[in-house]
Amino acid sequence: MMIFNSANGDPMLLDSVQGLRELHKQFEDFLSSSAEEASFGAITNSDPAPYEELLCGLHVMKNEGYNDLTFSDDRWLVLSGSPRVLSDFSKSLFVQHDGDHNHWYGSPVSLIIEADGWRAGSEG
Repeated sequence: MMIFNSANGDPMLLDSVQGLRELHKQFEDFLSSSAEEASFGAITNSDPAPYEELLCGLHVMKNEGYNDLTFSDDRWLVLSGSPRVLSDFSKSLFVQHDGDHNHWYGSPVSLIIEADGWRAGSEG
């Protein structure tokens, strides 16, 4: 998985269809566990063009108080939310075909989730 980011526009999480399915399963395993936090690392040693940077990964926190999608100071995408919000996010990770994408509308940041095996550098 790669997470592209620029100062303008929404970040994009990109992986192959199979990679997104694996991430979806890992995310579901986290949701059904007693763990309060999980981190999913991303590839950062590639050219982010046309975006400005590649983020380190996705850090997720379960909570009941607030829901948001933000950036950490150390350049991770951080999702914090209730079990319902995190379950909705997990569903958006399930992309059926190469070239398909979903939008997850968060606050203050939204996220584009796209399957593209060629750009992700893996089969999909």
